[in-house]
Amino acid sequence: MAKPSERAVPGGAGRRPRGSLSRPQIVAAALDVARTEGLAAVSMPRLAQELGCGAMSLYGHVDSKEHLLELLAGAVLEDFPLERGDDAPWRPALADFAASLRRRMLEHRALAELLITRRMWSAGLAEVFEWLLGRMTEGGWPLRDGVRAYHSVQTYTLGFVLYEIGRTTPEGQEDHRAWWRHTLADLPPASFPRLHAAAGYAPEGAQDEQFTWGLERLLDGLAAELAHGGDRTGDVAGGTAGAGRAGRAGGAGGDAQRRRTGAISPGPPP
Repeated sequence: MAKPSERAVPGGAGRRPRGSLSRPQIVAAALDVARTEGLAAVSMPRLAQELGCGAMSLYGHVDSKEHLLELLAGAVLEDFPLERGDDAPWRPALADFAASLRRRMLEHRALAELLITRRMWSAGLAEVFEWLLGRMTEGGWPLRDGVRAYHSVQTYTLGFVLYEIGRTTPEGQEDHRAWWRHTLADLPPASFPRLHAAAGYAPEGAQDEQFTWGLERLLDGLAAELAHGGDRTGDVAGGTAGAGRAGRAGGAGGDAQRRRTGAISPGPPP
C-alpha cells in the first residue's frame, strides 16, 4: 500500500504528472480520509483533492464509489493478523480468528460497517478461510458444517464489534452508563426489580470479557454439535475424511440433526 509520501503531489503544489496515479495510492488515500474524517467523507472529489488530481482521473483506476468501498473493505482484511499452524486444533483456530477479526475492525472503526454491507473478501482472507477449513475437516467436521461453523463465528464477531464500537471510547462508555441510569430512573423498582438489580452489570455488555464469554459459549455449542454428528449431507472433495470421522461418532444424533436442518446450501463466503 502506498505511503503518504507516495501520495503527495510532486513539487508540493498543482496537479500530479500524468500516469503517476495508481489504484493502491487511491485506496491508501481513502483509508486515511476515512480514519481522520469518517467514512462519509470519502468521495471522489475529496480524494481528488487529497491526491492532487482531477476527479475523472480516479475513474481510470476505480469504476465507481461502490467499487472503491469494496476495495476499502478488502484493504482492511489484507495482511490478516493470524498465526496459522498446521497442527492447530479447530476450536482455538476459530477463537483466534474471531479475536483477530475483532482487533482489525477496532483498528479501523470507521470502516467496520463496510465488512457488513460489502463483500467481506480479500486475498489474505482467502488464505485464512482455506486454513480454517483445513483445521475444521482435520478436526472431524464435514466440510459443509465447517463452513457453517465459520460463518457462525464470523457473524457473531461482526455483530459484536458493530455493537461495541460506539460504546468503548471513554465518551461512549460514559454516555452508555448515563443512558442506563436515566432509563432505570423512569422504571419503578417494584415493577422492574430484576432490571434494577442488574444495574451494575447491564452497561458492561461491550467489553472484552463479554466478547470472550459469548464466543466460548458459541464454541461450546459447536463442539456439542460435532460430538453428536452434525449434518453430514452435501460434502465435497476436501471434507470427506472429516465426514467419516464425524459419521462414526454421530449415530442417531446426526440423523435427528438432518431432519431439523434440511438441505440448505451454504453459498459462497461473504
